[in-house]
Amino acid sequence: MGLIGLMGIIPIGSIMSMNPIQAQDTSRLELCVETRQFFQDNEWFGLHATGYTLPGFYLRPKVAWHVSPGVTLEAGVHWLHFWGARNYPSGEALGVWQRESDTSSATHLLPWVRAEWKWTGGSVTMGCLRPHELPLPLYNPERLYAADPEAGVQLLLDYKHFDMDLWVDWREYIWQHSSRQEQFTAGLSGVMDFGDNDWSIKIPVHVIGQHVGGQGLAEHKPVQNRFNGAAGLFAKYKTIQAGCYAMAFTQKNMPTVLYKRGWGLYPTASVTVEPFNETALTIDAGYWQSHGFVPLLGSVLFSNVGYVDGVTYFGMNRMMNIGASCRWDMGGGELRVEGRWYYYFEKEKPSQYSVGVFIDLAPRLTLVR
Repeated sequence: MGLIGLMGIIPIGSIMSMNPIQAQDTSRLELCVETRQFFQDNEWFGLHATGYTLPGFYLRPKVAWHVSPGVTLEAGVHWLHFWGARNYPSGEALGVWQRESDTSSATHLLPWVRAEWKWTGGSVTMGCLRPHELPLPLYNPERLYAADPEAGVQLLLDYKHFDMDLWVDWREYIWQHSSRQEQFTAGLSGVMDFGDNDWSIKIPVHVIGQHVGGQGLAEHKPVQNRFNGAAGLFAKYKTIQAGCYAMAFTQKNMPTVLYKRGWGLYPTASVTVEPFNETALTIDAGYWQSHGFVPLLGSVLFSNVGYVDGVTYFGMNRMMNIGASCRWDMGGGELRVEGRWYYYFEKEKPSQYSVGVFIDLAPRLTLVR
C-alpha cells in the first residue's frame, strides 16, 4: 500500500542507533492550557469561493508527564468553538470546508493525546501531530485553528544543513463492512540549508498525498489518490528571503475534478523587521500562476477549480497577493494582527482581502516534580 511505501523511507536504523537525551531525576508533571482566540474575516467576491468569517477559539487543557528529558506523554481535551454556532459536523472537516453541520451537538470536543520521544537532532511523535512548514499555496493557515487537530505518526529531523518532516494524518477510520472509505493524508517536507547566520541558500522540497480507499467495505468503491508536489530555490540574507517554487498536482478518480494533472509557479519574497521591543513585523508578496492545479490542503484561492454556483474551472489562474503580520510578545502570550490582499488578473471581481486578529496563550503549572 501507499502508506507502507511512504513510511518505508523512515531511516529506522539511524533512529535506533541514536541515544535519547540523557539526564537523571528530571521527571515532572505539568498542567498546560493552550488556547487561541481568533477572529478571521475573509472578504471574497470572485468565482473561487464566497467569503466567510471565523469568530471563535480553541481551548486545549492537558497534563504533560515528562518521563525524562527525551520522553513526554500528553493527555487532555481539544475544544473548538465558533461564536454563534449551534451545532457541529461529525466529519473530519469543520467550519471552513463543511457547508452545513450534520449533528445537533452544541459542543465539539476531541481527545488530545501525544507521545513523543526526542533525541539530539530529531523526534518521533504519535498521536496529535506538530505543525508543518509548508508554503502558502500548499497549506491554508486556517487549518491550524479552525479544523480538527491532525493525528497519526510523525518523524522530525533537525540538523545543521537539513530539516525533514515526515507524517501521516489519519482522517477517517473504518470498521469491517463499513459504508465509508478510510482516508489519510501523508506528507514529506524537507529543506536543505547551506550558509551561515547571515547568508544562506535554501532548497525546499514538499510532497503531500491523500488516499481514499480501504478493504472490506460494504460495497466496492474506487480508490482515490491525489498528490501535490513542490520544489524551490531561495536565497536569504538575515531576515530577507526571496525565491521561487515550482508546484505540481496529479490525481486519479478524484470526484468532480476535471484536471488529472496541473502545475503552478510561485515566486515570493518576505522581510521581517522589529520596529519596537517585543514587536515583529513581517511583510511578504508573491505572484501565483497555475493551470490545472488543485491544492489539497491549501486555500481554494490558489486553485484552478472554484466552488461558486457549482464547479467552475479556470484555464489559467494568475494572481498577486501581499500580506502583512504584526506580532506583539505579551510576556506569556502573543497578540497578532494580520491581513492579506489578493488581486486576480483578467477577472470580473479581481480584488479579495482577509484580515485577522489572534491571541495565543499557553500557561504552564508544575504539579509534581
